[in-house]
Amino acid sequence: MGAFPEAFGGPFHQNYIWAIEHQKPVVFEEYLESMQIWFEVHAYPSEETLTLFFRDVTEKRRIREQLTYLARHDTLTGTYNRTYAHEQLDALLEEVCRDNREAALLYIDLDHFKEVNDSYGHPFGDALLKAVATRIKCLAKDEDILARLGGDEFLIVTRHTTSTENVERLAASLVEALSAPFNIEDCQVEIGASIGIAMVPKDGMRTEELLRNSDTALYFAKGERNSYRFFDREMAEHAKQRHELKADLAHALDTGQLQLQYQPIFHVRSGRLVRFEALLRWHHPERGFVPPSEFIALAEETGQIAAIGDWVMKAACAEAATWPQEVGIAINLSPAQFRNSLPFKVADALSRSGLRPDQLYLEITETVLLQSTEENFRLLEQIHALGVKVALDDFGSGYASLGYLREFPFHEIKIDRTFVADDSLQAYAILDSVTQLGHALGARVTAEGVETRAQLERVRGIGCDKAQGFLLGRPVPATDVQKYMRLDGAPDVIAHRTGSRTGAFRTMRQPVRQTRLSGVFR
Repeated sequence: MGAFPEAFGGPFHQNYIWAIEHQKPVVFEEYLESMQIWFEVHAYPSEETLTLFFRDVTEKRRIREQLTYLARHDTLTGTYNRTYAHEQLDALLEEVCRDNREAALLYIDLDHFKEVNDSYGHPFGDALLKAVATRIKCLAKDEDILARLGGDEFLIVTRHTTSTENVERLAASLVEALSAPFNIEDCQVEIGASIGIAMVPKDGMRTEELLRNSDTALYFAKGERNSYRFFDREMAEHAKQRHELKADLAHALDTGQLQLQYQPIFHVRSGRLVRFEALLRWHHPERGFVPPSEFIALAEETGQIAAIGDWVMKAACAEAATWPQEVGIAINLSPAQFRNSLPFKVADALSRSGLRPDQLYLEITETVLLQSTEENFRLLEQIHALGVKVALDDFGSGYASLGYLREFPFHEIKIDRTFVADDSLQAYAILDSVTQLGHALGARVTAEGVETRAQLERVRGIGCDKAQGFLLGRPVPATDVQKYMRLDGAPDVIAHRTGSRTGAFRTMRQPVRQTRLSGVFR
């Protein structure tokens, strides 16, 4: 009983007494403050004595505690990880059910983080995630569950929620805080955040259900960017339909539901038809026409876009090979297609179809250049070496553009339709500036989304080289393209300026042929 007398009356002494009174061995761990050591103690009683063995387990406990911490926490941000957040949420739901109270899940996804991460590098991205976690911690209560679920996704679970208004205030504060600039490594960046919210018990009482519903609400919030949305049952129905659409898309290519249509692009001064843009269409056997805005994103999410993109490349090149050589074909590339094999696939499509390389235009968006920039530029250079032309699509709609124009010699810049549709002085100034910039860099400039005569006159007046849009011609199936080719019906864009009232373009054809042409482009 004389071992560590300063511990008399404490846990050491209590365990000794228990072993003697019960005449049973006991093993326990205790911390001795005077020595700042954790001991593992083995006590073996007999009728007259108590034999004690002590082992210093301080380091063992430190390692064990560190492993426990790592098993529960995200090593980068210090918040809980996904696994432990699930465990904590399971326990919280039991409390909520027992105490008949409310709680809330806020599923946070950072806007534009991927672009920043790809542009500045992963160390920069890691530093940004730490800064994000710090801002979130400042707004969450100590009692709340805060976790990083992976990548740029975070979760807050409020333990005590008095009203929906309080949750909304928290969400609004988070959106405001995360949209403010971050200063990382002497660089200032802005990202923003979208938040999906599920309420307990209204939106569920099971962990997986609540995470699924908050994720569904997040999907709708991301459609608006830098906003938050509460889950509702209409969202659930939409999510169900989206899931079914994903499943149907998996068979759409094999069953011939995917088709190509072709939209004409004209030279705005001569009226000459220069090429068609191949546009993907999905004719679902039950749903009918599914808009590209719905299924292209699904194809990218599921990875099916790679196989679909390969098919589009081969089919469009094969179709264009039947056209006159002065008419080209433009094909959109998804970021998912940017793999080492891309130049070989382009070369293979050209070889199989017999299409001349200079007839092929590949259109890419800024998103492609924000992902693995060096690697993607290398692939673009290999494609350029084949003799294929590369166009920067939707210019002005993305994160940043001017740097790309300096890095890669794009043959063409396509101005985003939003600037064409906007008739403000600011939009006009942007159109004019981009056109002059493109010409200074040796690139042609095409205006997208021309739908009115006024828009056509505006883009022609500032010097755009080419234009496309519903005014000039809607997307048509390959059969109608061939009819148009046989009619040699390149419209005369200049005609409108000379007072023609037959449409945006006047054709120098006999009346019967004019009628047939207008049917194609109506």
